[in-house]
Amino acid sequence: MKIIIDGNLKEEVSEFYIQTFSLLFFPEDNVFGRNNTSENHIKIYINEKNKDKNIIDILVDICYNKKTVFKSIEAINDNKDFHIDIGKLFYKSAVEITGIYPPWGIHTGIRPAKAAGDILKKNNYDAIKALEILCEDYLMNKNKAILAIETYKNGNAAIRNFVDVTSGSDFSLYISIPFCPTRCRYCSFISFATPGLLKLIPEYIKKLVDEIELLSKITKNMLLKTIYIGGGTPTTLDYKSLEIILNAIKNNFDLSNLLEYTVECGRADTVTEDKLEILKKFGIDRISINPQTLNDDILKKIGRRHTSEDFFKAFELAGKTGIKNINTDCIIGLPDETESSMINTIEKLANLKPENITVHSLCIKKSSELKSEKIYISNSPELNNILEKNYDILKNAGYKPYYMYRQKYSVGNLENTGFCLNNCECLYNIYMMDEIQTIFGIGAGSMTKLVKNGRIERIANYKYPYEYIERDFQINRENNREKLKLLEE
Repeated sequence: MKIIIDGNLKEEVSEFYIQTFSLLFFPEDNVFGRNNTSENHIKIYINEKNKDKNIIDILVDICYNKKTVFKSIEAINDNKDFHIDIGKLFYKSAVEITGIYPPWGIHTGIRPAKAAGDILKKNNYDAIKALEILCEDYLMNKNKAILAIETYKNGNAAIRNFVDVTSGSDFSLYISIPFCPTRCRYCSFISFATPGLLKLIPEYIKKLVDEIELLSKITKNMLLKTIYIGGGTPTTLDYKSLEIILNAIKNNFDLSNLLEYTVECGRADTVTEDKLEILKKFGIDRISINPQTLNDDILKKIGRRHTSEDFFKAFELAGKTGIKNINTDCIIGLPDETESSMINTIEKLANLKPENITVHSLCIKKSSELKSEKIYISNSPELNNILEKNYDILKNAGYKPYYMYRQKYSVGNLENTGFCLNNCECLYNIYMMDEIQTIFGIGAGSMTKLVKNGRIERIANYKYPYEYIERDFQINRENNREKLKLLEE
């Protein structure tokens, strides 16, 4: 599909925004100019019509599968973001040509709760006014707008007393363990699962300890508030490997101000009593054990290689350790899973009463095995209805939404939402989504996000474990010097 932007204001229009927006309506492999010989096109024309009166013309012309829709409006260029005007015109044109109604309207960002929060702040925290803006300006489905507002308010209330966003002295730490026992078919994370690649683990841990020691020197005048060890599946590592990493953290960082310590134990087939005991010994107070679904047939199809019964046993074992906060993840929209199966998973998880339940919408990333099955990112009212039913189940069971994010390739243009019981929010998740605290990333595939004085600087680590092992020490010293320089500015 051709994307053409023209007019004397064309330089002010984000082509990336139009490309991203297109994914809400059209099959992904026809977007981003991959089929430029096709008659299918999206044309955006934006022109300053009357400079004295700040009047601009916006025209949208969409041709898709031999059907054409053309719409135009006059708008006032009063220094507001006229991408809203473009988005609304594009939305109405694309709805007419496809019959698809994306539930998040023209909002394409990954942080809808943060967007709702910005609107709340501008309107003196008037939730009614914010809801009106989200529905009328951003064309959001009312339930989505309410969810975004609730999520922001709950997350903001949870962290209000825990982080000083003005000082820049607080930070969180993310440590990447990019290994798994097997690779799930939907997975797009940098995770290594074959026996040959798992042999990298000992050398990887040595490099990880080096980087932990290096970063501790950079952050010696800062207060560490949360730690999140993710992956991959960190509990793919054996007891001794986990102990080495946890000892390195303990010996190099001051943990006296720590509010939360999370380790992902995602796969039930990696959870053992000795691993849980070592986590408890080192003060880990939050873990994730993630079934994704409690349908054994679907688990097998997505390559999980554990059963629902394995999950229940792992959950029970974790509860006996006394770890006070357990999260469980599920995915809505897995191939071949029925509505009754998805609802059954949520009902059973809610009955277990884990402190956190995170509801993900299936995301078809380029690097996942499912990508080859041509599952497109079209709107799915049925899937959204299932998601809404699951939210109702969780709310009736005493859970509330506290953090949320969206991904570009989510089926049905849907969201991922974290729910929790009262006072059981994951602070790290809120800090990450709201972008209000510096988060240092350690390990392959990790990202450091430096937040200071309203600025956000990102520094990426090497993506793959073999790169990290081969080049880590020399190059990461340079990366860490860059972190230190930015912190001192």
